[in-house]
Amino acid sequence: MADSEEFAIACVQPRLTPQLLGIIVQDRCVEVRVYLVRHPNLTEALWLRLAEDAAICVREAVAATINAPVSVLELLARDEQVEVRIKVATNPNTPITVLQILAGDENSSVRTAAASNSNLPATILTQLANDEKVEVSRAVAQNPNTPAPIRETLRDLVVQPTTRQTSPTLRGLNRLYNPSTDDLVSILAEYASSENAFVRLMTLLHPLTPHDVLTQGAQSASWLERYAVADNSELWFF
Repeated sequence: MADSEEFAIACVQPRLTPQLLGIIVQDRCVEVRVYLVRHPNLTEALWLRLAEDAAICVREAVAATINAPVSVLELLARDEQVEVRIKVATNPNTPITVLQILAGDENSSVRTAAASNSNLPATILTQLANDEKVEVSRAVAQNPNTPAPIRETLRDLVVQPTTRQTSPTLRGLNRLYNPSTDDLVSILAEYASSENAFVRLMTLLHPLTPHDVLTQGAQSASWLERYAVADNSELWFF
């Protein structure tokens, strides 16, 4: 595998002529043919050879390459493999004529990819806004080229960033302890009266919790809080 990778990397050297590339394009190593799409000296005929490659990964690599000729992208827009058509649909250099074909693809994943392409014109985006698949409409809603009125009708499809919820434990604290300004013993005394059972439990286990707070905790109706007091190392010194 290492030898194949080294040879593949050597295949993208700019000194290779189209004649030599015509030989390499027939190499039986798939990695070599995939690497070949990066070469600046590929002729349109060689691009077409790669676009007709039997290996899907080679055709995908061609479809995703921004330097691929329009004629090649037109060919791959009708490829039998969905993955290849998706790559064409997301290619930033795919012309509008090809995107229009992909926007009408029978596969919704391809239509979604086309709807997300920033080069898609407003006319096609407007058509895709009414697609039967919600993922296509969502892609339309997120495309910057979508007309504002259309985007407004689809705003409910756009996933809004979720607001981070404060944990129940933090909500049970009157205020957070600041070691620079707060006295820990005083804060623990406040935490001991929290409405949150877990906060009270952890407070009663803390070795710096005031003794009078522990005394009150020892009379708690909760056996867990009484157990926490009994287990508190603070009492070992009394």
